[in-house]
Amino acid sequence: MLEVAAVVLIDEQDQILICRRKAGGNCGGLWEFPGGKRESGETMEACAVRECQEELGVEIKIDGILDRHTFTYPDQDIAFTFFWGHIATGTLQMRVHSGLCWVQRQELLQFAFCPADTDLVARLAAGETR
Repeated sequence: MLEVAAVVLIDEQDQILICRRKAGGNCGGLWEFPGGKRESGETMEACAVRECQEELGVEIKIDGILDRHTFTYPDQDIAFTFFWGHIATGTLQMRVHSGLCWVQRQELLQFAFCPADTDLVARLAAGETR
C-alpha cells in the first residue's frame, strides 16, 4: 500500500492553502492539499515537511495530525496521513502545480478535489478545527 502525507496549511486569517494538480495523470486538474509519497525510512511527518519544501519552496511547521484514512483508487490503495500545519519560513513557489490558492473554509466546496480528499474537505468546510 502506498503511503502519502499531506498538510492542511493554515494562515493567520484561518485560510487554507489548496493546490491544483497539473493536467494529465491521476487526478489531473483537480485540487488537493500539498504532500506526497513517503520515502523509505522516512516518518510521515518528515515526508510532509519534505514534500512542502520540494513542491512549494517553503519550510513548514507541523501542528498535529488531522486525519488518517485509506482510499482505493482503481489502480492502487493509498494510506493517507493528513496534518495540520503552517508556513514557518519562505515564499510560496508553484513548482509542481498549475495553481495555488488560499481559501476560506466555506469556499472549499467550490473546488473539485481529488476523490480521496472530498470527505476531509467537507469536514473542513463545516468548521472542523485543530
